[in-house]
Amino acid sequence: MSAPAREHWLLTVLGVTPTPATYALEGREAEASLAPVALLNLLPKAQRPTRALAVCTPDAMRDSWPRFRDDVGGLAEAEQVEIDDAASQDGVEACLRAVTRSIPENADLTVDVTHGFRHFSFLAYAAVLYLAALRGVTVRGAWYGLFRRGASSPFLDLAPLLALPRWIHALETLRETAAAAPFAALLRGGSGSVSQATEAVARDVSHFSDAYLSGLALEAGHAAREVRERRRKPLRRALREHRLPLAMELAERFERILEPFALDADLAGDGRKTRIALSERELARQARHVDDLLRRDNTDAALGLMNEWTVSWAVLRAFPGAEWLNFTKVRRKAARKLDAMAAIGDDPELRGRLTDEQIALGAFWRRLRGLRNAWRHSGMRPQLVVGNREVAGDCVETRKYWEGTLRDCPDIPLPFGESPDRRVLVSPVGMRPGVLFSALRACRSEGPETDWPTACLVLCSHETKESIDEAARRAGYDGGIERFVFRDPHGGGRDEIDALGKKARPLLVGAAEVRVNVTGGTTLMGLAAEAFAAEARSLACPTRRFGLIDRRPPGEQDADPWQEGEAFWLDDPAEDGDGG
Repeated sequence: MSAPAREHWLLTVLGVTPTPATYALEGREAEASLAPVALLNLLPKAQRPTRALAVCTPDAMRDSWPRFRDDVGGLAEAEQVEIDDAASQDGVEACLRAVTRSIPENADLTVDVTHGFRHFSFLAYAAVLYLAALRGVTVRGAWYGLFRRGASSPFLDLAPLLALPRWIHALETLRETAAAAPFAALLRGGSGSVSQATEAVARDVSHFSDAYLSGLALEAGHAAREVRERRRKPLRRALREHRLPLAMELAERFERILEPFALDADLAGDGRKTRIALSERELARQARHVDDLLRRDNTDAALGLMNEWTVSWAVLRAFPGAEWLNFTKVRRKAARKLDAMAAIGDDPELRGRLTDEQIALGAFWRRLRGLRNAWRHSGMRPQLVVGNREVAGDCVETRKYWEGTLRDCPDIPLPFGESPDRRVLVSPVGMRPGVLFSALRACRSEGPETDWPTACLVLCSHETKESIDEAARRAGYDGGIERFVFRDPHGGGRDEIDALGKKARPLLVGAAEVRVNVTGGTTLMGLAAEAFAAEARSLACPTRRFGLIDRRPPGEQDADPWQEGEAFWLDDPAEDGDGG
């Protein structure tokens, strides 16, 4: 079922003392005492309104309305709405109310503002803007007959003046909210028949808006650059085709809105972001994006981008020249450094390893990470996010540190006592001491260093701790050994594991690598070994877990424990021991 045809109305204002004149439009002429009558005769049939609404004062009702009604009788169905002369503020509102109520919603509208008091033209202009914006009315044309005594009186096309506020509003919407839909819709003109060049401008503007509002700084920068480098001429041509007044000024305004976010690098071709070099200049560009999102109270996107910006800054400080967008090889390592700084800063026993700058950075990262997760997980937690005083306080502190310190790329050192020569083995030892022997031998054969490890943390019981020295001697290890003795290696619980893990933290922090054997001893010892691995990762220590297999029968293992077992590694070193 097809939609009903839209009514096409002519809205005009009538004055007094109709005066005969010859009106002209696009090379055609018509004589009439009233300009709207001439306009109806001069418009092509397909563009001619079928209904006409005349706005009349009492004087116009007496002098002009009868003639208008009679002269348009064969062209359009005439109606009138009577108003006073709008000589007061209340009269202005009454006039606008009367006009806007007389034109139905979702109609087409042609406007003539030739006659009537001068301020009526402005009132008609305001009424048409309201109808077009809020009542679904489509403006098909706007005309003013320029009266010339003794000469042809041309109709001036005022439609571009009616369109100009919509373009201004679209640009202000883009500037204030970064929403591009109104601007793209105006470029497309409400139809699908636009040139490929104009469609490319609308598409790239929409891409910028989508990426910007989502906090995708690299993609927003790419779209902004595309508009600046490749769409400038098509944009200006499209604005001229719309016959907009101030077209070039609008184009320049549009370009200024996008310019601060444009990338320096061109992603033409494969469009890969690896073409973008990480530098303080690029970070400054992204920081402007964060600042703008904060200004707009787009908290979710601002926190997400701030989080990634901080990781990028840490990459620039700790891994210059690396593939900065590679998550596994670089970004995860940088994030772990920040995680470790936050964890160490919160630990009274370890905080002394950090400078005051590092403690402040760690506190910022802890707050930022918590806020970012709260928004990105859509508040799926018991506590309120919006309206929560604690959350609001964290937001204030996070923004204060961002604006006062971090966004300017400070030279805060990220190392906190790391020793490139410190390599730690964690291993249980049970009733068969060969497990520790094999773990030590596995590390020595796996690593390039002859003195791997330099420290050994052994999980043991009172019964098994006596075999540790013999296992170390048999393996050829003469480095330091720290014993972590379980009071109850069979029935102890989480509290004992946590206590031993806390004791291990000072021995793990700063290690160049930690290797963890998760086999041997009791079940509780294996769980403790996994907990030690988690502690090491929380301190940004590259960590790899492994297990051991001895294929001999149990009797042979008991008789000769000093046979090296087969090691199988659970973590890929390329993944930095993330546990899969």
